[in-house]
Amino acid sequence: MTHFTDENPTVTSPAGAEGGATVDVLTRGGELIHFVPANPAEMEYLINELTTLIEQMPAKMLELNERRYECERAWSRRRNTALAQHAKNNTVTVARALADVEALTEMEDLHNAKAAWHYADDTLKALTSKLYGMLNVNKGVQAAYNGYGGRR
Repeated sequence: MTHFTDENPTVTSPAGAEGGATVDVLTRGGELIHFVPANPAEMEYLINELTTLIEQMPAKMLELNERRYECERAWSRRRNTALAQHAKNNTVTVARALADVEALTEMEDLHNAKAAWHYADDTLKALTSKLYGMLNVNKGVQAAYNGYGGRR
């Protein structure tokens, strides 16, 4: 059986990716991006795996996008509340600076959620490119097996 390896293990767990299923899909995507088939049977297997993964990605990206907007609402809520409290006794510039400092953890969560979504988006693009490449190579392999000119 084929053994999949990921040449870059640092990208298999994106920051802010919550939920095991999303990370599993992204990890599997990273493994398939680096896999090189050695024969036509492995190529067919890879094409099927890529197709399955690409079909799963929109739901996972929706989860990541919901998490991103949830983090954005939490950051906005925290910052605006702090801004309203500090604006009573300070200038606007000082109040904004104090509110930004108070909402720093929420902003970090927001940036992590954005990074996770962008990682998933880039993974989807890479999977799609790999699939199209494998389909083109597979077409050539099938033509070679069938002889040039199509069916006989």
